Amino acid sequence: MNVQSETADKRKAILESTLELIRQYGLQGTPISLIAKNANVAAGTIYHYFQNKEAIISELYQMIREEMLAAMFMEENEGSDFRAQFFRGWTNLCRYFISHPGSLIFIQQYNSTPDFKSIKKKTNKIPGDKFSEFFQSGMDTGYLKKMEYNLVASVVFGAIIATAKYHISGRFDYTDGDLCKIATIIWDGIKLQ
Repeated sequence: MNVQSETADKRKAILESTLELIRQYGLQGTPISLIAKNANVAAGTIYHYFQNKEAIISELYQMIREEMLAAMFMEENEGSDFRAQFFRGWTNLCRYFISHPGSLIFIQQYNSTPDFKSIKKKTNKIPGDKFSEFFQSGMDTGYLKKMEYNLVASVVFGAIIATAKYHISGRFDYTDGDLCKIATIIWDGIKLQ
């Protein structure tokens, strides 16, 4: 095994371990010592790859955010109208969270934990953020009501998270048709009349 591959494997093990533990114990209940034990590495090894727990959380956030972007825009089609892109993106992102419950729990805790404000300030306002650009383009082209991005995000992503949580908990077993109906409710609330 070469050094780069070994480094990538250890980083990946640390990140996966952290995500798994956060799912079980939460952000605050996941110390470096537990991450090291679960990843089967020495605590000192973690500090070789990451400066501290904040650095692990920041990288995990970036990784999940990229996965979310890939899920929402995986079938993006230049020829599709905005409405079709919204529906595909909404259902794809909802399916992503249903398939990756650890990522759902992480994002939800990350966004609601005040202790990670310093990370959030560095990562939430990303220039060229595809999510905000997408919704801004919908407003600019007359598909969506003009409103601040944080309002659109609360409605759209809040509904995705709630829907995925209901599905994962077994409370409801949403079909693709059900997801489309929920997306329609959201669309009706944000579209320009």
